Amino acid sequence: MTFLPLVLLLSTNATTALSGGSAIPPQDISQPPVSLYSANYSAKFSGLEIEAVQRLEEIEPGIYRESLAAKNFLGKIDEQSTFSLTDEQLLRPKEYSYVRSVFGRTKTEVQRFDWQNSTLHYQKNDSHKETTLEAGQLDMITHRLQLRRDLSAGHTAFSYPVISRGKLKQYAYRVVANEVLETAIGPLATVKVERIFESDSSGQFTAWLARDWDYLIVRLEQKKNGDSHQLKLRSAVVNNQTVLPLKNDRTKTDGSTE
Repeated sequence: MTFLPLVLLLSTNATTALSGGSAIPPQDISQPPVSLYSANYSAKFSGLEIEAVQRLEEIEPGIYRESLAAKNFLGKIDEQSTFSLTDEQLLRPKEYSYVRSVFGRTKTEVQRFDWQNSTLHYQKNDSHKETTLEAGQLDMITHRLQLRRDLSAGHTAFSYPVISRGKLKQYAYRVVANEVLETAIGPLATVKVERIFESDSSGQFTAWLARDWDYLIVRLEQKKNGDSHQLKLRSAVVNNQTVLPLKNDRTKTDGSTE
């Protein structure tokens, strides 16, 4: 059975107001600061159990790294993105890397963002190519972080230009509900988000993000090409605070209280 890339799954404090007709936002100057965190997940890939750790750290003043490490008995995956913030507090990726080792065979991909020369350098194993880089383009990790920041800003529909495997793609999402989700931590108030696919695509992608914890990914489900994958939060620390369950026993299913 194939050990599938976790990047396909993790393809994560104000309450989101659900309202129709919300415009798809650009990256605007009202972005919140970056929230540092560390989270442990359990995952299933077509029935196979996987453990994953995802964290966001400030590795030097103004330079951040968000990373994912996942493993099971078949192999492991290491994915990370190094980025900074512009003066307008917009995400600017510097380097993205993805390394997968399965049965002793290693696959490596690296994307280097040369903003000064508007050039993306993409390397896959021993091959290399260059493409034009434009302002606002993100990688797989930073676009998920931007989604969380946009949720915090109150947006309900999103679209991002994402460079994946050296190619530019558009990833669109929408908020569909507020829900209280039962987790290994306990009940958490979440916002449910779906990815919008082309009409001829059979793909499905749904994520639940914690509204009280800077929209940390709590649960994720994906179906693609007959495979079904799941991700569930086990424990986390956000901004040096341990993620705790809702305390109010009279919390409604949308996370509000009576």
